[in-house]
This record gives sequence, C-alpha cells and structure tokens, in this order.
Amino acid sequence: MCLKNFKKESFSMSNPTVNIEKLDQYMALKPVNEDGLTYYSPFEKPFRLAGSLFQAQHGTIFRRIPAEPEINPRVSELANYTAGFQVQFKSTSCRVSIKVKLRHGEIMQHMPQTGSSSFDLYVGGPGAWRAVRSAAFPLHAKEFSAELYNRPEKNWREYLLNFPLYNGVEELWIGLEENSGLEAPSEFSGRDLVIYGTSITQGGCASRPGMAWSNILSRRLNRQIFNFGFSGNGRGEVQMAEFIAQVQNPGAFVLDYEANAQYEGIKNTLEDFIAVLRKHHPQVPITVISRAPDGNLMAAFGANDDLDKTHPESAESCEFQLALVNRLRAAGDRNIYFIDGRKLLGLDWDECLVDGCHFTDLGFYRMAENLSKYLVFN
Repeated sequence: MCLKNFKKESFSMSNPTVNIEKLDQYMALKPVNEDGLTYYSPFEKPFRLAGSLFQAQHGTIFRRIPAEPEINPRVSELANYTAGFQVQFKSTSCRVSIKVKLRHGEIMQHMPQTGSSSFDLYVGGPGAWRAVRSAAFPLHAKEFSAELYNRPEKNWREYLLNFPLYNGVEELWIGLEENSGLEAPSEFSGRDLVIYGTSITQGGCASRPGMAWSNILSRRLNRQIFNFGFSGNGRGEVQMAEFIAQVQNPGAFVLDYEANAQYEGIKNTLEDFIAVLRKHHPQVPITVISRAPDGNLMAAFGANDDLDKTHPESAESCEFQLALVNRLRAAGDRNIYFIDGRKLLGLDWDECLVDGCHFTDLGFYRMAENLSKYLVFN
C-alpha cells in the first residue's frame, strides 16, 4: 500500500467525524452539469406516470389515495409517500438528470436514504431493464439535483425512473439534452397488479426504490403496479378496500397485511375486505399472503426449520387465512388463492432481514422471484 500522497491533516484516529469523501474520492457527490439540458415535468406528455391511481384528483400533487378527512391520519400522511410511482419514457438524450423537492429531510435509522428518499433509474425496456444508479444527495436535504445517466451514444433508449419509498415528492423535474427525441414508453403487457399491505409492501428497507418487491415485479411482468403499502398501518379497514377497488383495470389483487393487523385483526377484517373487492370485481384473482418470517417473534433460535414451532402465533394466523380461502373457494369463488408468506424467503430467511423484520434487497428479490411464479392474473 502506498501512502506517499496521504495528508495527515485529512484524517485522525481521534476525530469521530471523518468525512469519507476525503478518504475515497469515489464516494464524493458530483455536481450536475446543467449546460444544454431542458427540464420537463413528469405530468407532461409523452411521459407516463405509473402507479398513481388518483392523479386526476390530485393534479400535480403526488399522492396515493384521496385526501379525505375521515381517513386514519397516519395513513393520510403515509399516502404522500410515493412508493410504487414510476415515470417512463423514451429519448435519444445522452444525459438524464433530475431536480427534486422532497416533503421532508428526515432520514431513517435502518434504511438507506437512497431507498427512503431518492430515485433510481433503469434503462432498456420491457424484458431488458438494467439498473443505472440511484441519486445520491446530502443527508437531510429536502432539495437536490443529480445526474443519473451520461453516455456518449445518441441512440433511442427507454427509461424508467422509480420514486422514493418513504418520502413524499413535492416537485420533480427531468433534465434531458436540448433537441433530443422524446416519445411515449412501451405499453404494459397486461392488467394492473394492486397490492395492499404493510411496511414491507411499501418497500422498507430497500437500498434503492427499484429493489422494492413491487417494483421488481413491475419490471419482470411489465405491468403497472399500484402500491398501497402503509408502514405500520395495514389494518384492513373496509374504507381502504373501497379505495383500492377503484382501480379500473385490475389483473390481480394481493393482500399482505397480517404483520400490522396481527392475528386478531386478520380474523376481524379479512373476510369483509375480500367481500368489498368481490363486490366491485367478481372475477379478478385475489391472493392472500400470510406474514413473512420475523426474527423478533421467534419462540426459539437455532437450526429449526419448522416455522410452526419457531413462529407459533404466525402458524395460527396462517391456518386461519388458509381456511378462509378454502371456504370461499368451496363456496364458489375459484379465483381466490393463498400463499404461505413464511416460505417465500427460503430456509436462510434470516439473511433477508435488516432488523429481524424488514427486508434487505435479498429479501425483496426472493419475494418477487417466488411471487412471479405463483401469482394468478386475469
């Protein structure tokens, strides 16, 4: 190792506030060169804003459900968080930059800012999406600019921009090179997937937005996904069922809210929630997923792969949900299904968790991988 150019004053073992950018130049934030860029609103044509069900009501406000006074105030605040929102477009621009104004500048203790409050960009198109990068910006900043793509070849490319998972977006501007070609993106391949659930549904704690399982599935299936995951507040209220039933072109519903409602909540709400969806969409497939393994709930640690023994409360709730689905199927609803969420992450499920509960990127990838095999669509 060569320390020839090492400057003593830039680093001290006694200094607890070392700036990593002084130790590794590749960690430094780079300024955006805005020369020759034109900035567009994602609400303009031909950009497509996906995942926003009530946009016609909200105008230029990014929000997941209507702002009505009778909504649980916690859900109302979480509805401002843009989990599942995407902007897609085609362009010949060699550069893609963004200007962003966020709802707040707080950071989370166990989720990277690049996942909670940032955007990430994919390039390629349906069946060929590749991640480029996420936008890095100063901690706690509410406004920032970032360059997400810079290549010399001026060819037609398709882009997908994922929104923050745990923050609201007050303004977004997309910078492309002046006089670049701009067209609408490819059409989706099928009807929409509508998901309702908890913090894991919302995307906690992915390292960047594109790694939330809903966004992975959206790319893999080339479908629009409406993400109604409300962190800590997936309680199965009938009012929420009425909201998500307003999707006009659903191909499937996924209900994954046991972790918030708990066993008692699931017993009291699940059948009524399903009944509301069936009232509006008699034939659309509904998949009920029981909660994933949770290290915080384990009755005992060790090499025991019997989840019924390590998670006794989850086992009881899982049995209830399976029995309900089987009863509804026996009564004639052949488009309702059950998936044991405890089996979606594999035997080494503990490697898929950040804090014993919320998912790492590995956890989200495995969940998406397995759900893509078992979900049924119209």
